[in-house]
Parts: sequence; structure tokens; C-alpha cells
Amino acid sequence: MKIVTRYPNNELYKLSSISILLIISVLLTYYFHVVIGEGVIFTHFFYFPIILAALWWQKKGIIVPIFLSSMLLLSYFISPNLNYSIYEDVYRSIIFISIGIVVAVLSDVINKKDKELSKSEEKFRSVADSAVDGIITTDKHGGIVLFNSSLKRIFGYDLDEIKGQNVTMLMPDRYKKDFENKLQNFNSTGTHELNGKTFESIGLKKNGAEFPFEISVATWGSKNDPYTTSIIRDVTDRKITEQKLQKSIKEKEMLLKEIHHRVKNNLMIISSLLNLQSTYIKDENSKTIFMESQNRARSMALIHERLYQSTDLKNIDFGDYVKTLATDLYNTYVMDRNLIRMNIETDRLNLDIDTSIPLGLILNELVTNSLKHAFSPGQNGNIDVIFKKQDPNYILEVKDNGKGLPKDMDYKSTGSLGLSLITSLSDQIDANLEYVSHSGTLFRIIFHEKNKFQ
Repeated sequence: MKIVTRYPNNELYKLSSISILLIISVLLTYYFHVVIGEGVIFTHFFYFPIILAALWWQKKGIIVPIFLSSMLLLSYFISPNLNYSIYEDVYRSIIFISIGIVVAVLSDVINKKDKELSKSEEKFRSVADSAVDGIITTDKHGGIVLFNSSLKRIFGYDLDEIKGQNVTMLMPDRYKKDFENKLQNFNSTGTHELNGKTFESIGLKKNGAEFPFEISVATWGSKNDPYTTSIIRDVTDRKITEQKLQKSIKEKEMLLKEIHHRVKNNLMIISSLLNLQSTYIKDENSKTIFMESQNRARSMALIHERLYQSTDLKNIDFGDYVKTLATDLYNTYVMDRNLIRMNIETDRLNLDIDTSIPLGLILNELVTNSLKHAFSPGQNGNIDVIFKKQDPNYILEVKDNGKGLPKDMDYKSTGSLGLSLITSLSDQIDANLEYVSHSGTLFRIIFHEKNKFQ
């Protein structure tokens, strides 16, 4: 059997209480005025119904002091043996009515403030309950004092299961000790190390499942009575999406690596075919053309090889590339290394593939020209290859102390394929091409990358 407790109507309770107090007041007035002829002591009892009526009904409650004052004055005239002036009861009546008015006004002000506060609280609760994110407020002991519907939904608890419990019920055991240490420090210093911060953590649902969430923490209240309000967002779906995105990125990286690998292989095949074909050519000039084309293909293949080996599929360490390519060309063309020496000075600088390929071809042409044409047979010489950065520009220099270009030659309009390539490729990367013929040959390429992301 279910037992139902019925409570009296609030207004009926108030009306009954005032009625009883008024009846007692009337009886006291009759006894003291009419029976014993006394008019001072009993009237203090009037304050109870006067104050309660004013508190409960505000302005409407003023009827109680008016009734009591009228009853008091009326009893004065019907009492046979009173020995004091009527002005004393008039004075008391004025006090009763005045107190009733003052209490009624104050009660009305308080009631309005309470209504405004209740309305504001209702708005706050409405906003909090309509929020998608979970909102929870805890006291200095970690006890849950306020939470919204979304928090219940996120953690899977009912109202009675959360209310009054400690917030540690919402976290895995491995996080509780650290939370208790932070809470203890917060209570002792008044400063929470996570206040105003947003971070990710792990929550524990009612069914024991763990899930990732994002939490923002704010502290408020006094040092002796601090509170912490946190906004919690379940980021399970976001984490799943991020994992899928990371997987997709890795798959695309593998695909790009495979593309670079295949491009490199194809270029090396072309280089090998050119080398094979050149063995059948008797004309030395034609053979030289094949060899130069082979080196150009190898210079591009080397870039794709670097990209394939790199974790960054768009940029390569061009300083390392310069060393490798220049050394390969040196080993290809120089038969006596005691005669021709090559010095390579480079910085570890990353360049975008769109800049690396044209610049690699320029380097190939410049180094090849110095190795082939700068020195006469049996002549000693030095070739310097320098790659460095002078903010905001990059500088590539290839210089030798050989015989230099003919004085009447304009390298920009010469019929040489190599020099034409150098000029054309320099324009392609918006580089400034400088040529100095003093004591040999110096070509300087000055450029900057337009779309560089590091």
C-alpha cells in the first residue's frame, strides 16, 4: 500500500493562523479591558497578527492592524472601570497601523526582489537545461550542487543518482588522486590551477564506459566558500572523425610516396635508356647531348627520391640535395681528382618541390658547364658550390677559377641549350641571375619562395 501525505493549502493555513491570533487578541482585550480594567500589558500580543499579516499579504494585511485598533478603541468606551485616558489607546492604535504599513511595504519590496531573483534563476536554469554541453557546479569538497539535463544525458545518470554525490563518481579511478590534490590546493590557496583553461580529459559513464570530453573550468565564490563550475562537451564523435582523418591522411601520404617513387623510377629508366642509346652513337657531340640529357633526368629523379624518403612530401633538404647532385656530377666528369677539386658549402634548408626541380636543373647545368668547359686538359682548378640563406632570400652560387666565358658572348642570348635553360628556369622561379667573369666564372642565383609553409 502506498501512503499519501496531504499538506494543507498554504493560503488556508495563513488565514487560519491569523484568525486564531485575532480571536485571542479579542479575548485578551475583553479580559483586560472589561474584566480587570487594565490597558497596557495585553496589547503587546497584537504585534504577532499585525506583523504576520503584513508579511504574508503585504498591503492587504493592513486590515489586521486597522481591525485591532478599531476594536481596542471601541472596547475603551464599553469598559466600565478603565482609569487611563483614551489618548493612550489612540497612541497605541497609531503605532499598530504604522508598524503594519512599514512591515507591509518592506515585505512587498522583499517579495518583488524574490520574484525577480526567482525569475532570473528560472531563466538561468532554462538556459542551462537547454545547453547542449553539460554544466556542473561543485563545492569545496567536490560535492555536486548544480547540474543540467545534458550532464545527465552525457554520463547516463538520473537526477537522484547525481544530486549530492561527489564529482569523482564521474571520473575513472586513475584520475581521482590527481583531482583530490588539485582540490586540496584550491581550498588552501583559493587559486585553481585549471581556472579559465580548456583541456581534454576522460569521463566515466554510469555503465562503466570511458569516453573523451573537453572541459572548461571556472571558479567563483569566496575563499572560505569556493565553488567550481565546469562546462563539459562529449568529443567522442570528434575523436572518431579525427582518427578517420588521420587514417585518410596517412593513406594519401603513402599514395604520394608511391607516386614519387614511381616518378623517380621512370626518370631513372629514361636516364638508363639514354645511356644505353649513347653506346650506339659514334659522333661525340651527339653522345654528349645524350649524356647531358641523362644527367638532367637524374637530377629530377634525385628530387623525387628525396621526397619519397622524407616525412614531408612537399619539401626537401635542398642543402643535402646540392651535395649529392654536385658530387655525382663530379664523379661523372672528373677523371683526375688531383687536378680538379670541388668545394661544397651548404646550409640545411628546406625548399618546396615547385622550387626544387627548376633549381636542381639550374644546378645541374652550372656544375656541368664548369666541369666540362672551365679548364683546359691537364689544368688545375677549383669549383665552389655554395647554397645559403640571407633573409629573406636564398642564394645559390657556382663559381670556378677557370678560363671563363668568351668576352664577346652574351650568355642570355647564346645558342647553348644549357645556358638557355639556366635563364629560362631562373625566370620560372622569379630569381635574379647574376654573372661575373672576373678570374673565372661565377653564376649567382638569388630567389625567395612564394608559397613556403614551414
